[in-house]
Amino acid sequence: MGESTSPATQPSYTVRSFESSDRDALLSLYETVFEKERGADWFRWKYAENPYADHVPIVVADAGGELVGCRAFFALEMRVGDDRPIAFQPCDTMVHPEHRDRGLFSRMNEYALERYADGPPSLCFNFPNESAKPGNLKHGWKEIGTIPTYYRPQDPVESVKKVVDDGDGDESEASDETAASGDGSDGWVYRDLPPEDDTGDLIGENDGSDDGVAEVLSDVITSSQLAGDKLVTQADSEIAAIRFETPPAEVLESVYRRSIPDGIHTNRTAEFYRWRLENPARSYTTYVATRDGETPIAALVCSRVDDHLRIVESLPREITSAQDAINQLLAAALADCPDRNYVTAFGETLPTPIRYRFYPDTRFPLSTLERPTALTLLARDLDRETEFEETTRDEWTLSGLDVDTS
Repeated sequence: MGESTSPATQPSYTVRSFESSDRDALLSLYETVFEKERGADWFRWKYAENPYADHVPIVVADAGGELVGCRAFFALEMRVGDDRPIAFQPCDTMVHPEHRDRGLFSRMNEYALERYADGPPSLCFNFPNESAKPGNLKHGWKEIGTIPTYYRPQDPVESVKKVVDDGDGDESEASDETAASGDGSDGWVYRDLPPEDDTGDLIGENDGSDDGVAEVLSDVITSSQLAGDKLVTQADSEIAAIRFETPPAEVLESVYRRSIPDGIHTNRTAEFYRWRLENPARSYTTYVATRDGETPIAALVCSRVDDHLRIVESLPREITSAQDAINQLLAAALADCPDRNYVTAFGETLPTPIRYRFYPDTRFPLSTLERPTALTLLARDLDRETEFEETTRDEWTLSGLDVDTS
């Protein structure tokens, strides 16, 4: 009698809330899906010790006791006028490669929405990429608008060398929240800028092999960038920039309170900064501007990630109220990192981005890239008394610290 040719029976899946015994399996799944290692300290920071949730807000899918899927949420306290609603930001969505295209994303999403129908979160908001957006819209998220990421090319020469070495210019880094489920999730993608044409021609003539020429060009470009920064910065002799390798939480809160924006954003408190900037997967440098060496009037928080620098926060959040001071801090941060290939800033972070050669990916020429990196803000109300789904892009004031991967 011949072997059966009928398809193998698919496993039976159970979707449920996270249990403490799931942690190691979840971290293993994370490494499988994202090809990045995250440890217990990262999990503890992001989920177990998150000050805005009294539990670990994760939904998992298991197949016969094997954890094969995860839909997690990053809890944040928002500020909307006098209100302080709790928001959940979907993140770290993942399904094991052998269990995709079986509706697990939808099942985990539906379970989560039912679980939190009565709170405590009042809303969900997140930034899915174009391939992930349909899965969110299908489950009731509403599109609010596009949030630009600003890019400043620091070393076009190095970008060209990458093109020569790798065969293409797509040096994308998939973020921790990029789904691998095959049926929708959230993602934030960074990539190098295309090189300037004239720089590309120069490298091309040498086949990218003359490292001496490339090094000279890099030095010239870097010197030109730094000289340009000094020219456009309106330096105030009464303002001094102080650098902190450990972010000063109380100082950051005091600067935030100098000019709080009306737009929807994460509520900045000393507790928020202490927790948010303890991310063990990142390191942060803070620049604080003081007047006469005493009163803090502005701050800038940066993070070095691989070959680029992220400007993740500027204060006060009503950035036009301290424009010159923030620009002085920006010039100081750029001078400290001349070796970064490029610099990014998300949302409302830079008072005068074009002056410092930061270009938004929502406008020409970056908007013409085949794989745009601009983030679309989506929101979904969980509380019947809230109407975040009906807001507009202009009603939100966001920086990198409003995104879980920064």
